[in-house]
Amino acid sequence: MRIIKLFSLVFFLLFTLWIFYCFLTLPDLSGVGNKTRSPSITVLDDKNDIIGSLGDVYGGVTDINAISSYLKYAVVVLEDKRFYSHSGIDFKSLIRAIKKNIKERRYVQGASTITQQLSKLLFLNSDKNLSRKLRELIIALYLENNYSKEEILYMYLNRVYLGSGLYGIKAASQRYFSKLPKDLSIAESAVLAGMLKAPSRLSLFVDSKSSIKRANLVLGLLYKEGYINENQKISSQKELVSISKKRYIDSAFTRYYIDWIYSKTPEDILKTNKDLIVSSSLNLKMQKVTYNVVKNVSKNLDKKIQVAVVIMNNKGAVKSLIGGRSWAKSKFNRATQSKRQIGSVFKTYVYLTALNVGYNPSDKILDEPINTGSWTPKNFANSYEGKISLERAFAISSNVAAVRLANSVGPEAIISQAKKLGIISEITKEPSMALGVSSLSLIEVSGSFGAICGDGKPVIPYGLESIRLRSNELIWKREAPKRKKIIKNKTLKDIRYLLREVVNQGTARKLSSLPYEIMGKTGTSQNNRDAWFIGCAKEHVIGVWLGRDDDKSMKNIFGSTVPLEVFKRIVTAL
Repeated sequence: MRIIKLFSLVFFLLFTLWIFYCFLTLPDLSGVGNKTRSPSITVLDDKNDIIGSLGDVYGGVTDINAISSYLKYAVVVLEDKRFYSHSGIDFKSLIRAIKKNIKERRYVQGASTITQQLSKLLFLNSDKNLSRKLRELIIALYLENNYSKEEILYMYLNRVYLGSGLYGIKAASQRYFSKLPKDLSIAESAVLAGMLKAPSRLSLFVDSKSSIKRANLVLGLLYKEGYINENQKISSQKELVSISKKRYIDSAFTRYYIDWIYSKTPEDILKTNKDLIVSSSLNLKMQKVTYNVVKNVSKNLDKKIQVAVVIMNNKGAVKSLIGGRSWAKSKFNRATQSKRQIGSVFKTYVYLTALNVGYNPSDKILDEPINTGSWTPKNFANSYEGKISLERAFAISSNVAAVRLANSVGPEAIISQAKKLGIISEITKEPSMALGVSSLSLIEVSGSFGAICGDGKPVIPYGLESIRLRSNELIWKREAPKRKKIIKNKTLKDIRYLLREVVNQGTARKLSSLPYEIMGKTGTSQNNRDAWFIGCAKEHVIGVWLGRDDDKSMKNIFGSTVPLEVFKRIVTAL
């Protein structure tokens, strides 16, 4: 008996000390509403529509009277229906949750009121333990004692997370519905309230079907509690059907592009620590087409094979960019960050250099085995045609002819020509350079074709157009660089002719049926590790690359196969 009493005393003392410790370790409650946060970057497309963001997007502070009454009703009925009657703690729900947790012998259910949720948003983390829970209850009582119910609801709605990086009801209502909170309909209010249970999953941009299903549940609760009548319920259900049919842009849909934009944002601007609005050159239609093509083509490929695509106009404005199969699974951008051997695409620079020093497409070259000392290049399938024209050698992508031509004009001249076109990566001077053994990025190779597809002037790929603060103050604007012609008119005419012949009678002849003028060059690196097609169509350069991240061989995939299919589907859909 004495042992039990002693044990009870010790337990009581420890419990008292624990509660005292929780009180001592409470955060400073005087700073309610003064929390700092990291700035966000909101990215717009070429039509000034939002395509995504980096960082958390916070809406401006919205007065409780500037929020739809139906939204307030929906949040209360769903999250805390006794909100206006309890003192910050709903003891009925709390007791029910305790019983449930004891039964399950683990923390499985909470009973957080809106006030308790606000205390977490303001001061605490989401850890599921008794210490955090006790602090939450204490803070909730403090809030209820110092603020009105309307003020508590107001602070909650201005801070709550609503999916897709959106914090606060103003940011969410504008992003999802292009409306201010006061203008939200019953159906729209139900959608936003429904997201609160699992905002990351129930975002309209992530899973619109589940979001709408949840909103219907909210409508049912609003009707049951008498906040709306039957006619309002029926009309709101019809509106939800309309909302479900709208096409919402998943941030992952454009995220490779957004990440690239961020990498190009001047560092001094990022250090301003202010929310930024970035205008980009991305065209949403082209991005959607590219995304869908990559998605559909990838279904028939080995799961380890990645696909990257860049589309830019002849001035360098990047209109679409896909850096891999799935941004969610891999953030690595294979269009901008990866450097891979470009294979026969490099022959474009070799032939351009030759044309520039006086060669003509009709000039003859020997398509026969050549020995360069320790290295003996070979044609694909060991096929040779003897003495042929440059246009024929280029069209069939003869390796030995390219090596002979490179030896003739010299590696320094070829490298100089490539650099003028915008190639910034290192290029080997070895005899094998003509076959594209140097590793380059898809975006720089695509950019180099801009001068060829366009007016003979160098093209620097870009996506940033301007940067503004949320106040609409312009703080940065792209200045178009001065462009001087780097390809003579005759040379430009001849290289474009060679690139057309690749399509008309060469390795890209699968594209010859398209009712547009197509120019381009296929490329396959050693052992089928990389497959490329860089083409020009409809005043745009479209660069396509396929390969594995582990740099292993792709069976039966060449520059003349899947890359052409991707290119063809994109061009046809644009």
